[in-house]
Amino acid sequence: MTMSIANPRKILVVADTSDSRVALQSAMALSDMHGASLEVIACVEPPHDLSILARLSGADADKLIEDAVERTRNSVREKLAEIAPDRPVALSVAVGKAYLEIIRHVARSDCDFVVKKAEPLPGLDRFLFASTDQHLLRKCPCPVWLQTPTASPRPRRILAAVDLDVLDAAEPETLTALNRRVVDAACMVAGAPEAEVIVLHAWEAVGEGMIWAFSGGSDAQISADRYVNEILAARHDVMDRFLAHVRAEIGPVPRLVPRLERGTPETVIHEQSRAVGADVVVMGTVARTGLSGVFIGNTAENIINSLECPVLAVKPEGFVSPLLKH
Repeated sequence: MTMSIANPRKILVVADTSDSRVALQSAMALSDMHGASLEVIACVEPPHDLSILARLSGADADKLIEDAVERTRNSVREKLAEIAPDRPVALSVAVGKAYLEIIRHVARSDCDFVVKKAEPLPGLDRFLFASTDQHLLRKCPCPVWLQTPTASPRPRRILAAVDLDVLDAAEPETLTALNRRVVDAACMVAGAPEAEVIVLHAWEAVGEGMIWAFSGGSDAQISADRYVNEILAARHDVMDRFLAHVRAEIGPVPRLVPRLERGTPETVIHEQSRAVGADVVVMGTVARTGLSGVFIGNTAENIINSLECPVLAVKPEGFVSPLLKH
């Protein structure tokens, strides 16, 4: 499947019987902005104790599922009629594990973008994405936008997290391409006329401690400062060249704002998402395409679960979901 980020052709929005209004509105706004077709999917997960429920109710198990599918279809249709009464939208209701059915639908229908309401795990004192969302972040082959119920359908401040430390990357070409896909995705969802994309890079001067360890006296401070300044200047240079290339291709809109902050990605992205009031954080979830097991790195997962705003997760081009491998 060929994935298009800058110009999506087909958008899939996940609806359910709870409050998925913002996800639906966001998907519709994206569809209108880019001239993309729109599909809606809802999922009915059969309960583990379906046979017991059927026995106690005196109803056939298949009939219980059919009734649940019909109730779900009617509920989603009512939501769609409230949001866009004159807009015909293709709606399908799948039966099975939600993340499996969503990913299978993406593969079958060649959707290249998914919008879904973020589901927090219940009973926790901080936000963590629930199981279905975690599976989509790890395994869905196309970008996944997890919207929160109070978020804006047309983001104004988009934080795009890029890793410019390409020289030390295991797959530098993959990382460079992923950085571009992150910024393309950020520009793609920038729906407001005054929207801006803040391109954030977290940098570290990892060798500073070695300078202090092997230098003595006043020279150590001078050498350490010089080293840190050289690292920062090099990252500024990479950022300038990267954004110049992007601007040359996309033009002046939306506005791209470079931001370099010293620290670990986990700390910097979390703090900056708050500091800039980000409507959504866009980031790559994997930089190595050769992995056969876990497809979302621990760093990316920690960052995503520390955020308090919507997330748009982007995979490298060529990523194949482990659920679709034969």
